Amino acid sequence: MSGDVYLFVIGLSVVLSLLNFGLKKNNRIQGHGIILGILILVLVFESIGSYTSSMKINNSLLYNICWVYVESLLLVLYFYKFEKSTSAKKNIFLVSFLLLFWGIVNSIFFQPISTVFQFYSFLPNSLFVLVLCVRFLSDTLNLRIFKDWNLIALPHFWISTAILFFYIEAVLVFGLYQFSPQFVIDNVSVIFGFNRMMAGMMYLIFGLSFFLPTLFKRNFTGGNTMAVL
Repeated sequence: MSGDVYLFVIGLSVVLSLLNFGLKKNNRIQGHGIILGILILVLVFESIGSYTSSMKINNSLLYNICWVYVESLLLVLYFYKFEKSTSAKKNIFLVSFLLLFWGIVNSIFFQPISTVFQFYSFLPNSLFVLVLCVRFLSDTLNLRIFKDWNLIALPHFWISTAILFFYIEAVLVFGLYQFSPQFVIDNVSVIFGFNRMMAGMMYLIFGLSFFLPTLFKRNFTGGNTMAVL
């Protein structure tokens, strides 16, 4: 996927999410505000990243802050909103704090935040997101949460599935780049083109998914929508 197409897909996702968010002022679905915030963040930093890349400017600081840390924390917050266990919530908060602390240590002693992509921070952050994602999907499929919803109509099922596939792919791609950089450099257009395609699909699902309850409104009761952001 080319850079222009990638930015167009993200922009379209923002517009779709904004449109749906505005249409449901009094009946917004839980978590929509966080997903919209992620999409706006991604559109901003990917647009800046595209420009800096074209100007041959090192944009490691931009992606480290916005993607490795901020987007990861927003995804953690997204899954935190659905957690029912008090102890699990405390653990999520504790792990988040430890990951941020590790990010500071990594920036000072191992991978300078302004000059290189911080894989040593990206990896634990991504694995934590994946653990929360799998936990959420398990709770959903075992009817511990959203038990009254039609699964196909549930936006969070599609969002979490998209997150799962993208982050598995991203860990593999950036892990390969970390430990076998020459192979990635030799195949950069294919590997990172695929990475952009997976990211674009995830963000498009973010934008489209909240239309599903309307499309499948006959399949669930009026008590299923929640106005918690």
